[in-house]
Amino acid sequence: MTRYLTISPEAIAKIKPHLNEHTRLLLSYDDGVGPYSHHGLVALQVSFQLVLINDDQPYKDYDEVVETNFEPVYIKAYSGKFLSDQMKLKLQPKYQTLVLSDDSEEIDQNVEIVDERKTV
Repeated sequence: MTRYLTISPEAIAKIKPHLNEHTRLLLSYDDGVGPYSHHGLVALQVSFQLVLINDDQPYKDYDEVVETNFEPVYIKAYSGKFLSDQMKLKLQPKYQTLVLSDDSEEIDQNVEIVDERKTV
């Protein structure tokens, strides 16, 4: 199964200032597994974060790549049970939050941008 994430121009404008040429993007299912998931399931809700790491930081738990119209995004393959083949990441203008959805539903109404990059 090939997944694709369409990121709206407004969402790209929100994400892009946080990036540099060494940033890797992880769409992290916040289940407490792996070095970048700190909280686990909150009230049994599906929760994703857009995690920023340096390209030299480990990401072995993120074993599936999702192509996008912006930058590749890595996910934990098993989190795919919450995702579809065609997804969208849009900016909710009133609250300036990122919304992850597919054609039939909103998956997460508040995808946080979390910077986990290590500084030297």
